[in-house]
Amino acid sequence: MITEIDKNIFSKKYPINDYAEIWSKLSLLKFAKKTILPNDILCFLQKGTIRKYMIDSEKELSGDISVDFYFEGDIFTVKSVKEIEDQFFYEPINNGFLWYVGMDEVKKLFLESKLCATTQKVYLEEQLRNKTIREIQLLKSSPKEIYLYLLKNKPHFIEKVPLKFLASYIGITPQALSRIRKQIY
Repeated sequence: MITEIDKNIFSKKYPINDYAEIWSKLSLLKFAKKTILPNDILCFLQKGTIRKYMIDSEKELSGDISVDFYFEGDIFTVKSVKEIEDQFFYEPINNGFLWYVGMDEVKKLFLESKLCATTQKVYLEEQLRNKTIREIQLLKSSPKEIYLYLLKNKPHFIEKVPLKFLASYIGITPQALSRIRKQIY
């Protein structure tokens, strides 16, 4: 039975310590593949993998595009308050659990705590850097180059994400990804 958050998982990436105010505000959510995550929350993913995707109504076949993946130790937000954010959906790829807090509470903590504000800055810088790398890849790299980048820099994507979702993330069909993998291996 899980009763306490493993703070060390999150403290490796972010300047959060044992005395941070946020720990006492978190609630546990155990999830399975069909779990729908609540909206407008900050999540601390302790175990499992979650896919962020959007539905592409103009595509005839698959109908969705994998936008991002979250793994153990990741912190991310699930929001649906603005037009663009309404297009995103969050789907657990496997069973796991996360800790979450409502964004209203997070906003209060950012105003009251220098540590939370510092953590927010580090988090936003990391997100901006990752989104910029992703944008450049999509504009300049071939699908094979993107796969090779993931293989070298994010092997956990290759290990933990089903190939159909990985293909969608790269922007190709699962069959095209299979051909790329045959060329490499």
